[in-house]
This record gives sequence, structure tokens and C-alpha cells, in this order.
Amino acid sequence: MTTFWCYDYACTLHEEWTFLLRSDWSKVKGLYIVTRYLPFSFLAVVLWMSFNTNENPGKCWVLIILDSGLGIALVFLSECFFMLRTYVLWNNNRILLAAMLSTFFAFLVASFGFVFGTYIYTVPAGCARCHLPSGVLQSLKHSVYSHRYD
Repeated sequence: MTTFWCYDYACTLHEEWTFLLRSDWSKVKGLYIVTRYLPFSFLAVVLWMSFNTNENPGKCWVLIILDSGLGIALVFLSECFFMLRTYVLWNNNRILLAAMLSTFFAFLVASFGFVFGTYIYTVPAGCARCHLPSGVLQSLKHSVYSHRYD
């Protein structure tokens, strides 16, 4: 899937930048650019964590927090873009905007609590997520460590 995603970016990059450079700069355009290109940073962190055997728990914790933070930021920015488009398509309906914002912030608070709360209590000492040998699939990491520490 990542290969197709990168291929799509590579095929449309020239057309996209031509369009973006010719149009006026605005906050929405900035939001679009950040939303469109921040996934590359997220992908780089995930790949680094997956294929790097890190013996330093401090660095590993930083990578885990960075991974979680970038993931939440990506969801936050894409949802902002979605809400802005929906708000405009519904002729600036304030009731719809209030409903979308209240739901969004409730899920955002729950996401922060879940992501950062579970890492504090479930990641074993030594930050096991970064200590797996390269090539171990993400889906197998949890089962490998849950059986290892039982």
C-alpha cells in the first residue's frame, strides 16, 4: 500500500506544485500542504522504529512518543480539513459546525488519553517495541512480547 501511495505522490507532484504555486497563498492552502506531506515524516518514524534495533530506552521512548504524536497530528489536520470542507458545503451551518467540533474534540481528548495512557502502563521496561529484530512484522510484535513477558 505504501508503494502505491508514494507512486501516486510521485506521479502528481509536478501538477500539484504547478497548481499550488500559481494560486494565492492562504491558511487553507497551508493546511492542505501540511496535511498532504506530513505523512512522509510519519512513515519515516514508523520505518525507523520497525527496522532499527535500538538499545537505548530513552531514544526508544522518544520515537514512540513521536510516532504517536505524529499519528494524532495527522488525524487532527485531516479532520480539520474535512470539517472545513463540510462546513462550506453546508452553507456555513453553525449547528453542524458545533456538532462536528464537539464530536471532534471529544475524540481528540479520548485519543490522547488512550494513546499516551496505554504506553505508560503497557510498554515494558527497556521499551520492547524498538528491540525486535528487523523484519518482524508489526502485527507479530505484540504477540511476541506478550508471550515473552508472561
